[in-house]
Amino acid sequence: MRVAIDWTSEGSQHLLVASLVVGRRAVPLRWTAYASDELKGHTHEYERAFLRLLITTVLKDIDRDRILLTADRGFGDVETIDELERLKVAFILRAKGCVTVEIDGWWRKLKTLSFRRNERRRGWGCVRYCGRSPRKVWLTHARQRDRNGRWGIWFLVSNRRLQATTATREDARRFGCEEGFRDAKRLLGFADARIGSLRACERMVTLVAVALAVLTHIGGALAKKPAPWLEYVLRGVRSRRRGRSELSLVRAVTELLDLDASIWDLLDPRAKLNLEAGL
Repeated sequence: MRVAIDWTSEGSQHLLVASLVVGRRAVPLRWTAYASDELKGHTHEYERAFLRLLITTVLKDIDRDRILLTADRGFGDVETIDELERLKVAFILRAKGCVTVEIDGWWRKLKTLSFRRNERRRGWGCVRYCGRSPRKVWLTHARQRDRNGRWGIWFLVSNRRLQATTATREDARRFGCEEGFRDAKRLLGFADARIGSLRACERMVTLVAVALAVLTHIGGALAKKPAPWLEYVLRGVRSRRRGRSELSLVRAVTELLDLDASIWDLLDPRAKLNLEAGL
């Protein structure tokens, strides 16, 4: 059960969101809104409290051995690592390049580590992490070129012994929550909302989650239609490249609803909206 933790912001409001990663998208599980002024100097405290509540309440019926948590480099502090260890949850966290690790008896900054020849991933084994307050973690070093040909380099730390390929692949799944944020902001109106109350902001995210359930339910119904008819309908919103679509399910359904209101008829008002099954 893959859970991604990340922040997203709109103006002075900041949302900490835990999402269940399903395929290439993510389902919001829990979220909390904060104002900019209350985060100053307390961000990591709120993150750890959020994690405790997530694991002990929202996911209390899930076997801890089944949970794999991933998060960006802002969550890679040793106190958060300790909290996850106490909760007995497996994690893969990105680490900042300025953090030091002990390699072959020498403390070095992560950004000074190198690859062998043309390799893309390198496992450094179990190392001592953070010179000021060392913790033992499993370290993976990975890189990939972006669309402009520049190398993107990242460092992954985990409390589980994973192969470099496995750790990198699991971290890549975390981007499902980023895609979910994009869908919510650009397609479902979250970025256009002008909300002053933090509680109202949290309620807005609830509406976004419901909208995702509705759209994926319609998308699932579309997928069951005959292939020639579906191809004809989708031609109005995507490119004509065969065997490929640049659109996500959520965006495709959203744009189809703008073009043809009869698509709404695929939504069964008696259906139970199971977002995980829909995705």
